[in-house]
Amino acid sequence: MRARDYTDLIGGSLLLIFGLWFAYYAGQEYDLGTLRRMGPGFFPVSLGYLVAAMGLLVLLPALFREGGLPQPRFRPFITIIIGGLVFAFIVERLGLVPATVALVVISALAEERFRPVRTAILAVVLSVMAVSIFTYGLGIPIPAFAGMR
Repeated sequence: MRARDYTDLIGGSLLLIFGLWFAYYAGQEYDLGTLRRMGPGFFPVSLGYLVAAMGLLVLLPALFREGGLPQPRFRPFITIIIGGLVFAFIVERLGLVPATVALVVISALAEERFRPVRTAILAVVLSVMAVSIFTYGLGIPIPAFAGMR
């Protein structure tokens, strides 16, 4: 039996399945409309088929290429999930900046070697971007720090 690139087989299959499911669901729940008068389902259905096509582009070459089995790493998975949960829990209590900093620091623990300077720079840049985009740009009432409304 010939070895296959199982990493891309799994990834391409997931993209294909998710894209087809998304297109099917959007097509059943929303009106497509016509090309001249597009309905609310036109874009999600098109996007679902596009994701499915990208899945095929990843999947098909993997059938003819050698590769190994993917080695699951649980540390990145767990730290990123915890980071998202912590962000959701503290964003209203402490504000957008502390929540973003906590998310970045916890997610940075996913790497084998923690780099504090790079993590601090990333946290500051993402905090500034989040406040600029969401609070000022979009007008979403999320204070940068708790007590600032």
